[in-house]
Amino acid sequence: MDRADAIRLLRALVAAGMNTRAPRANAWIEKNALEIELEGHQFVSALAYAGNEGWLADAPRRGSTCLTRAGEVIARR
Repeated sequence: MDRADAIRLLRALVAAGMNTRAPRANAWIEKNALEIELEGHQFVSALAYAGNEGWLADAPRRGSTCLTRAGEVIARR
């Protein structure tokens, strides 16, 4: 389920306005995950999966995450 949840998370983030040009605060990402009922272990697993696949990456700014081009492609499928 981690892959499906990660893709669901990416789609929610892109629908909420995340793109490859601007990192988003981790709190914003968590807020959007909660809106699609992705929380706790399920959220952490989806986030880890997306990171391991290279779909999301740590931003230079502490506490922020970037959507990668690969993540954007996956979200738009």
